[in-house]
Amino acid sequence: MSSLFTDKYSELLLRLLETNTISPMETGLTSSLRQAQSDYAGFAYEQLGCEMLYHCSPNPKVLESDEVPLSVRERAAEMGSAFWDSQPNLVLRWGSKRPAEDTLMFNFHMDTVDGNVPVSYEGGRFIGRGAVDMKGPGVALLAGIEAALRDNPSWTDECTLLLQCVSGEEGGAMGVYGTKLLVDEGYVGSLNVFAEPSEGVFFDRSTTSMTARIEVLGEDSTDDAPEAGHNATLLLGYLASHMLARLSAPIEAVGGKMCLAGIHTGSMHNKVYGAGRLLMNFAYHSIEGGQQIRHFVEEVMEDLLSEFSRLYRDMPLARLTAKSADEICKLTWVKQGLPVLNNRHSQWEESLNEMGWVRNPEDQLHQAFTCDAMWAQRSGTYTIVYGPGGLGSHNAHAEGEYITLEELERYAADIRDLMAAFYAERRNMNRLEVVSRHG
Repeated sequence: MSSLFTDKYSELLLRLLETNTISPMETGLTSSLRQAQSDYAGFAYEQLGCEMLYHCSPNPKVLESDEVPLSVRERAAEMGSAFWDSQPNLVLRWGSKRPAEDTLMFNFHMDTVDGNVPVSYEGGRFIGRGAVDMKGPGVALLAGIEAALRDNPSWTDECTLLLQCVSGEEGGAMGVYGTKLLVDEGYVGSLNVFAEPSEGVFFDRSTTSMTARIEVLGEDSTDDAPEAGHNATLLLGYLASHMLARLSAPIEAVGGKMCLAGIHTGSMHNKVYGAGRLLMNFAYHSIEGGQQIRHFVEEVMEDLLSEFSRLYRDMPLARLTAKSADEICKLTWVKQGLPVLNNRHSQWEESLNEMGWVRNPEDQLHQAFTCDAMWAQRSGTYTIVYGPGGLGSHNAHAEGEYITLEELERYAADIRDLMAAFYAERRNMNRLEVVSRHG
């Protein structure tokens, strides 16, 4: 029997898993994220006595920022006010308002990727969309908080705890209308812990991603006269295969990673599709690395379009496409120029090590993935990513997504211990300040 993640937490988690919180960025449809956040906040208030500081939809003015991905702008334009109304952000607080140095902040998200995963609890496993990413760990945060406050009822006399439940984490939104918005509003601590499936290690450095969209905007034709139209399938296929061959090595050489994603033109057998698109994603560890990757991509694409034209200009079925390749094909950066998580803090690293938390090794940086934590870096603060389970090992974003009761129990204990360590650290600092003032 679990001592921290008790039945009431299991019941809350199962309710949240049953609630559709699929990001509109994935589907173009609204979900019940607001309802799920209200359920979570109501439980936290009744069981743990928190204050709800904030539960509001993002202001559309966030689109004015240059850092907003093109995909967010396009989806917001498509859905109108429903896009914003269905994606609020939530902030809960324990303790009074204090400066950031006396504040600990937790962050998690309940928006999910698309896909229906039947909800169940069997054999010690919670199964459902969002089980590991991130409804399960989000509920375990509450179990850990309750345990810490029970062990030390004076915790809130010295410290303040913020808990963010954000929207806009999934679907390529990159946290621009969730975490970034809340951090810009000042909801941040001296230690900021982002709950993500990090395989039981914490990381304070990670990649950020940039997305390229290559589109062909030509004219269709039929199988009766395939030479009369542009062949987007041929052109995009050529670019996909040759870009992978030419870009992989130089991108890896600057510490990046390339993902050749999907090509879409059409599904009919008797039509030549003149329009289509190819998506590619690139992860990078530094702003400089991201800029180099952009240069590589743009240079290689320009070369390949010229080579395509030379290769196919004398082939009747491809002559029109070859002739018009550089006119009908364009590259758009859907997202680029985003910051990377890269911060260190010797004192907190030592404290976490003493607690048994393991920092992601430098030679395993490729295991640290892109997430909203990049927005929470501030001078004098320390931001880390830490959570149970793994994206791959626990089928996050796939069929059969799960997390175990044992993992949630262990994570709740880790959160309890972290809150105890934070309290001890702040009390020690406050005593040193008193001694300093009085000589």
